[in-house]
Amino acid sequence: MNDQIQLNKLDTARRQLSVAIRLLFDDDDPVAVHTLVGAASMIISDLVEQQYPDESWDKLAQEASNIPPSKYFKTMRGPQNFMKHAKFDASAVLTFNPKHSEDQAFFSIMNLSILAKLSNEESAFQLWYLAGITALDEDDSATELLNKARKEFGDLRNVTRTARLAEGKRVLAKLLTGVE
Repeated sequence: MNDQIQLNKLDTARRQLSVAIRLLFDDDDPVAVHTLVGAASMIISDLVEQQYPDESWDKLAQEASNIPPSKYFKTMRGPQNFMKHAKFDASAVLTFNPKHSEDQAFFSIMNLSILAKLSNEESAFQLWYLAGITALDEDDSATELLNKARKEFGDLRNVTRTARLAEGKRVLAKLLTGVE
């Protein structure tokens, strides 16, 4: 029996993201969730930049916010870098908001949708995230996606994080098992 796993970069990122989504919806350790989301995010961003640089959601966010790439990535990747390095800041302390993982996972999934068809977990997360956001430029495609999200999850804008996560877990379980 061969215990080795052969992976490409996209498979690796998708596996990390899949586990992160399940841990998130289980309301499990936010540091583990963020570490997995961060690792997946870096791979997916690199792949999109190499294959479809003009379609990168990272680039769109930088342009929309009018911030240079270095500042954008310092903001987006600050917590994940803190969680994986200690060479230059061994005594540093981070105040971390788990919502940051949700935002980063959403951007990763939007980038991933450029590269491949989304899995059930990725699609569930995408719709779950949209069901909980308060503002969206309401063009026709955005309105359609937002309506689909709110139909599946309900309006999650004014519910607690715990309730939002429980709803994500419920819908993901339904997608994966086909059982209500």
